Parts: sequence; C-alpha cells; structure tokens
Amino acid sequence: MTTRSVLVALLLAVAPPAVAMPAHAQNCAGTSDFDGDGVDDVAVGDPFADGSKGAVHLLSGDKVVPVAVPGAAPGDGFGWSLRMAQVDGDGCADLVIGAPYTDVDGEQDAGAVYVVYGGGTAPPERLTAPEPQRFAGFGWSVASRGDLVAVGAPYEDEAGLADTGALYVRKGDGDLRRISQESSDVRGNGEVGDQFGWSMAFGRDNELLVGVPYENDDGAGRQVEAGRINSGSVVFIDDVLAPEITSTKLDSPADTSGDRYGYAVAYAEGHGYAVGSPGAGSVQLLDTARKPVRTVEQAGGQAFGFSLAAAPDGRLAIGAPYGGGVRIVSWKDTSEDRRLADADGLFGWSLAFSGNKLFIGRPDAAPYGQVAVAGRNAETFRPFTSKTGIDFGTTTTS
Repeated sequence: MTTRSVLVALLLAVAPPAVAMPAHAQNCAGTSDFDGDGVDDVAVGDPFADGSKGAVHLLSGDKVVPVAVPGAAPGDGFGWSLRMAQVDGDGCADLVIGAPYTDVDGEQDAGAVYVVYGGGTAPPERLTAPEPQRFAGFGWSVASRGDLVAVGAPYEDEAGLADTGALYVRKGDGDLRRISQESSDVRGNGEVGDQFGWSMAFGRDNELLVGVPYENDDGAGRQVEAGRINSGSVVFIDDVLAPEITSTKLDSPADTSGDRYGYAVAYAEGHGYAVGSPGAGSVQLLDTARKPVRTVEQAGGQAFGFSLAAAPDGRLAIGAPYGGGVRIVSWKDTSEDRRLADADGLFGWSLAFSGNKLFIGRPDAAPYGQVAVAGRNAETFRPFTSKTGIDFGTTTTS
C-alpha cells in the first residue's frame, strides 16, 4: 500500500502565502472567468507552500495572482486539489480548493475544503465533514458540475476498516451527503486500504465517476492482502442526489497487481470517460454508455495515466510525469496522437485544458515549480511560475 508519507515526499514542497484579489460579477465572461477580466482563468496549486500551509495562484492573462482564504494554517496543504465551479450561479467562476491536512475540531488531518467565490460578492466558505475524522483527508480530491460539488476523503475509516474511503456531495448551499462502499447499492466491498474517493469526475447530470485505485481484485466478500493487490477499480454512481443510489463497478481491464486502475479519471461531455492505470502504464477510454472504446498504452515505468485532462472537443491529455511527457489523444479521432516532451523532471504531474491551450504542471522545475502552456499546434512552451516556492504546478484546473 502507498502511504500518506510517501505521497507527501513525492511533492517536493515549499512556497508563499496568498493575497485576495477583487473581481466584479458583471464583468465575468465564460465558465472559467474568476476575476472578472472577461477571459478564462486557470488556477494552480502549491500545497506545501509557506510551511505546508499551501497556496493557490490564478493565471490571469499574463499575471500570476495569489488567491487567499482566512484561517489557513501551516500543515494544511491548501491547494492539494482544485476545481473551477459555478457554485453560486452569479456568472463568475468559483474555486473549490482542498486542504486535506487541515486539523478540524482537534482531529489531526481531518481535512477541509474552501469554496472561494469569484465576483467578490461573498467571502470564502469552509466545508468540513459533519463528523471530522483523524487522518481522513477530506479534500484530497474534489469534483464539480455546476453547483454540485463532490469531496473525496479516501483515508476515512468505517466499520473498523482503515482507509476504506468515502466521499461527500453538496448541491448549492445544502447539506453534505456521505457516500461510501458501505452505502446501500454502491457496488464493491469496502475493505482496508481501498481509498474510495481517491479521484472523481462528474459525468452527465448528477452522475459521478469514483476512482478506487488501491482496491484488490480478490473475489467476493471482504479480504485483505489477497488476490491481485492494488489492481484498482472505478464506481459509476448514477445519481449522487437520488434517494436510492444505483451504481456500476468496473475492475482493471488488465487485472494485474499494481495497476492502480482509477488513480486518475476524466469525463468529456458528449465523448466519454477516461480511467488511468499508472502502474500498468495505460489509459482506458469509454464511450458515454460506459463501454470500452480502446486502451492507450505507454511502456517504460513512467506512470503513464498518472494525470488526465479532457477538453470539450474530445481531446484527452495524459500525463506520464516520470520521464514520459504528455500525450494528447482523442475519443473521436483515433489517429490523433501527439506527444509533448520536456527535458526532465515531473513534467505532466498535473494537466488542464483552457480553450485551445494545455496547461502542464511540473512542480519540481527550478527554481519554484512551473506550469508550461502549450498551444494546440505549438512546438514550444510558455512558462509560468510564482515568485517564491518550489511546488507551483502540483495541481491545475480551468
């Protein structure tokens, strides 16, 4: 099993605190305009900045501008996960930001999520689990569709099962609803170390695709350290708001120990779903009916499928940050297969599309971490970085 300490060590951290910026709702244009300047923005996380307090910056035109929340403390990991959302429906993009190492009500690393409202019309809002749990990691992953927000807590324990995982969903300003593999009609057996909620992506309407990359394919019943270890799975929850949940579960198509199928997931409206298996070095593409279309593979132990980003036009960016660069493929055009390479480092650790541009995180780039911006057919990258820190580019969203 991968431990929290190993994952933290991978992120190579440090960077600065943040300052809030004004925005004006009447000037916002598009679903990714946070600051009201009339153009789409991209947010970048640096979760171990400032003594691991964390930081989030907005790439706004040519500017790199910090985004602030009150109350963040050293060790919180603010910016570990990020999503643009339309939570309050005022026309400006809002930011949903995970801080999974936040202490809550005396519970160490219970985790929190901040909703930072664009347009400057409301102060940031902090969300926590109704019953905060020590080391749960609430905010490890976040997903959004309109005003529907999902928060993953993959280290949450339940029924004596350590790190079995859970997720929480909220519509608008409503209450959080908890869902786990112990919930009625959620497929799969909740087991020690499954980490249900590690990754998430909303599909059509209220459908949620949930990654369970550390699940073992071990047959029926509850078993631990048996079968194919960490082969992984995903669960499709048909409607996270339905009174009675229905769901479908898919296991790793390779069905091999260490696949980590579900480590990263993505959805492109009208095109389909993507599921990364960085242990196997593959990404499975499914159509909108959840039927497998094809599997894209890349050999070499480069964690191909570690990160994913889907564009509205059906393109999919796939990160292989241990020397494998980034590949861009397509659901609708199987001949499209373009590879973007960088000299070295964790190029492709995070990915986000914005219009015809792809934003590629490389958090270990000297001196402070970097996001490289690639045009659709460009052969060169435009770099962005923060003024201090090392981990800029750990997370990206548009």
